[in-house]
Amino acid sequence: MTTFLALYRGDSVSSAKLLALTADHELVHDFAARLLNKPIEEQNTDPVLKELERGRLRALQLVKSEAE
Repeated sequence: MTTFLALYRGDSVSSAKLLALTADHELVHDFAARLLNKPIEEQNTDPVLKELERGRLRALQLVKSEAE
């Protein structure tokens, strides 16, 4: 499976323009690793939001491991 990073810039999400796109394994790995190193907010007690965060972390771990 291909994983890539895209960098957009604009006044809003709908008006943003693509500035850069890469599938470079090292960049993808480093980006995923940085996101995984961010502290997890444990304050959220909503079980749905907690599960979404767990899924996001699992996906980032998979991306990171595939890029190694």
